[in-house]
Amino acid sequence: MRDRTSTAQPMRFTVITPCFNAARYVEETIQSVLAQTAVASGRVELEYWVIDGGSSDGTQEIALRYADRGVRLVSEPDQGMYDALAKGFERTTGDVCCYINAGDYYHRAAFDVVADVLQQSDVHWLTGMYIIYNERSQVVLAQQPKSRPRGWIRQGFYGTVLPHIQQESTFWRTALLQDIDLAALRSNRLAGDFYLWHSFARRHELHIVSSYLGGFKLHAGQLSEQRGRYAKEVAQICGQMPGRLAWVLAVGSKVFEKLMPRKLLITIGYDRAIYWDNDRQRWGA
Repeated sequence: MRDRTSTAQPMRFTVITPCFNAARYVEETIQSVLAQTAVASGRVELEYWVIDGGSSDGTQEIALRYADRGVRLVSEPDQGMYDALAKGFERTTGDVCCYINAGDYYHRAAFDVVADVLQQSDVHWLTGMYIIYNERSQVVLAQQPKSRPRGWIRQGFYGTVLPHIQQESTFWRTALLQDIDLAALRSNRLAGDFYLWHSFARRHELHIVSSYLGGFKLHAGQLSEQRGRYAKEVAQICGQMPGRLAWVLAVGSKVFEKLMPRKLLITIGYDRAIYWDNDRQRWGA
């Protein structure tokens, strides 16, 4: 990876939280964004939008408590989560972009890791470890993805036969939003995240970073529970689903990842994640 850590200007991160009647969950999410070590040190400038659909449960009041710390609130009726997300993208001015839903949250050093990787390389978008929380905010699952080939992303494997690309751990250079049709994004009800990944993968590989960046909290009534409808939206975005042989290869790769030692996967080029090099004190492929 090419060293680009010597930068005079701080990187600007735009974070978007689309939400509706999320008073029970949104404060923990906001606090995880504001608690970032990279923001506290001045390494990262933060632009944070909470895009609320006109909640009636006190969500706006919670967001407004943090207005003096830079949290910007838009609260008005919308057509769903991806309409709210599109509103956030329309306001984005940062170098790096990401979004996180109410209830989910970031590790406090997430932005530092992302800034390290992006300043040291020509990576365009990245994702971290696959992290799941329970209702008590305890980590109950932590997995290290090994590979996410963009051809397989484009074919709709992830989130259907293979694990999701975890949106809470995914960051991208804002320039990638130029490839996003916001009207198409708004038309999604469940698979808007996949629409983003499908668009990004048209030109750029997704890079895996061996780090805990963020995670997804399990609780009742989530859109993610509607797996059948999600898969149908994925198929619509892809145009067609892959054939039987491709599915067999995808399932086989899932088994292969679990059975093979990490060193062997790295040796054969299957595991291309970015790991921490403790000798050089930097992230490196």
